Amino acid sequence: MFSPVEIDENGDPFAVWLVKRSFALLGPICRLGLAIALVFLLVADPLYFFLDRWSKAVPHVYLVAWHASMVAFFAAVLLASPHAKSHAARLHLLLAFVTATALLFVWFGVVSWLGTGDLSVVAVAQVLVAAVLCLPGAFRRWSYGLQALATWLVLAWLDRSGRFLGQLQFANLLVIAAVAYAVDGYMLSNARALFAQKCRVAQERLRADTVLYNALPLGIANELKLHQRVKAQSHPAMAILFADIVDFTAFAAQRTPDQVLAVLNDLFSEMDALLDAQRVEKIKTIGDAYMVVSKSHPEALASLALSMRELVQGFNASRGFALALRLGMHCGPAIAGVIGHKRFLYDVWGDAVNLASRMESSGEPNRIHASEALFQTLRHAFEFETRGLVDIKGRGPVLTYYLLGVKRPVKQAA
Repeated sequence: MFSPVEIDENGDPFAVWLVKRSFALLGPICRLGLAIALVFLLVADPLYFFLDRWSKAVPHVYLVAWHASMVAFFAAVLLASPHAKSHAARLHLLLAFVTATALLFVWFGVVSWLGTGDLSVVAVAQVLVAAVLCLPGAFRRWSYGLQALATWLVLAWLDRSGRFLGQLQFANLLVIAAVAYAVDGYMLSNARALFAQKCRVAQERLRADTVLYNALPLGIANELKLHQRVKAQSHPAMAILFADIVDFTAFAAQRTPDQVLAVLNDLFSEMDALLDAQRVEKIKTIGDAYMVVSKSHPEALASLALSMRELVQGFNASRGFALALRLGMHCGPAIAGVIGHKRFLYDVWGDAVNLASRMESSGEPNRIHASEALFQTLRHAFEFETRGLVDIKGRGPVLTYYLLGVKRPVKQAA
């Protein structure tokens, strides 16, 4: 995955990305180079020798030695690559590769010129290296001119016939170096543009992920990203909590819409913060109603309900309000999933949801109204008060309870 936040010792994220990108190409380049060098060393060089096709001007052993050096060089880079874990180590290996490549092709240029009077292979190799690898800094771009100068100096010293100087091959070498320099600059410019585009894409992806993870539970969001759909999941004992602000319509009527929105935003934001400490999932808010579930930890939802009640008391004290929460809880089978393709919503369905909502609507201010099923699930860990039979819409008389708090351990007598 692309990560534009890594920076080098100079604080440059582009340098880190560029080195990673070039380092990833180093292995394939060296494997290809090693295969070609081995073919020349084991096949072409013996054929040159036995068919007597190599120039008499340069000992054949020079060509064999060069191919053997290329085999050793590529093999050494391949062996060293797995150990280059850090940015600095990768950069040093790439610089060593570029330096060694320049020196080896100076050597080959001399052998090739003295043997055949040709520098075309050196020119092609130099331009190809410039077109494939990119490195931060100016070292590589200066290396092309230095390689041309070194080749000219060695040939001027070794070519006693003066043919090299007479045919102005130094000018040709400079042209090759200029072309490699221009190709290198073009590739570097393209790399900068690509990096900038990747940064923009990464930022947009981060923004999209932030929205997605705020809208959906983590597991659901990941499933939606991977498969573009979410399978509905059945939960046999989901704990469900509804919280509603009592008489909020009257409260809102005395304030402007902006003030009402600010109060709801502040209160629900503080409630959201409570969720981070519990194993629960916020499903939605509808007006002044707040819905939370726990798929397998009903005790966490009960603790949240108690915390929410205390939170509202502190919220009132700090702002001079007299808001009251009415909370209702139930535990039972439910189905959770995502519906729709536009403005999709993660939601929970089932009779358990309806009963939890009825627990809230039939409860009392600042109290946590619980069903028989929730009482039976949590009665060993929490204190309850029996409310008695309550007429629940669509169900008739139902035995319900009020959740009071966490049970205190009984102290044993000394």
